[in-house]
Amino acid sequence: MKGDVPDVTNAPLPVERYRLYSMALPYLQHAHQVVDFRFFDATLLLVKSGRLNLRRGQDLSMQLDNAEHIMLVAPHTLANVSKTPDAATGAFQSLYLSFSSELIAAFYRERAQFFTTLTPFSGFKTLSLDDELRDTLDYCLRGLNSGASSYPVQQHRLSGVLIALAERGILFMPRDSAPLGGRLTELLAASPEFAWTAAHAGRHLGMSEATLRRRLAEEQTHFRTLLQDIRMHHGMTLLQTTRWSLSQIADACGYRAASRFSLRFKQRFGCSPADIR
Repeated sequence: MKGDVPDVTNAPLPVERYRLYSMALPYLQHAHQVVDFRFFDATLLLVKSGRLNLRRGQDLSMQLDNAEHIMLVAPHTLANVSKTPDAATGAFQSLYLSFSSELIAAFYRERAQFFTTLTPFSGFKTLSLDDELRDTLDYCLRGLNSGASSYPVQQHRLSGVLIALAERGILFMPRDSAPLGGRLTELLAASPEFAWTAAHAGRHLGMSEATLRRRLAEEQTHFRTLLQDIRMHHGMTLLQTTRWSLSQIADACGYRAASRFSLRFKQRFGCSPADIR
């Protein structure tokens, strides 16, 4: 699309700035399928080469295989994800752009009155990339790819994409309240390589370890489960966007032993790190 989704053969590291967004450019040379991949935030997907398929249960399955459409995924969606390289190029290349819960909440707070007739968006769906939406996305990506762009500039450009999506019937809804699990996810995801403990995380969130564990249990989750899930998803992103060794990726995910990382990865996604590359 006008060159703004670059060739990612030598893709840079995934980018996350100002707690506004996260962007990655996955590049694969082998087909693979991941079970129960969690989209923590509202996400926009665009395929440059190859085919992407998302499936949830027996009823919902969607495919994206060209740059004339995008796919939108609601926050906290679980889906089986299949990626298949293009037969001609031998590569799968895509854009992954997620909008933080903080950005979504601010956007909804400021502009919800303009979209009162929209039904809350859930799951995932494809959307035609018409000329106006394409230009809006291009403009946003140019700002995000510029290291000099300030917080207000990036927020403005990301909000422009959210407005364009809402005008086409896609409105990402913020949660009614900020659950502890969501706050903890943001904290852990900012430094997945850190040797986190429940006590340390509790101090960051202004509560005791016992209170943290009790409130997480009320939300039907657990500290160790959430930490491991965040690390595994971070590892998945690094496997698809870097040429780092397995040891480097394991270390970046908080694992000293690559073998232990590989075991946890296979348990979580149903495939080994070697299958991704």
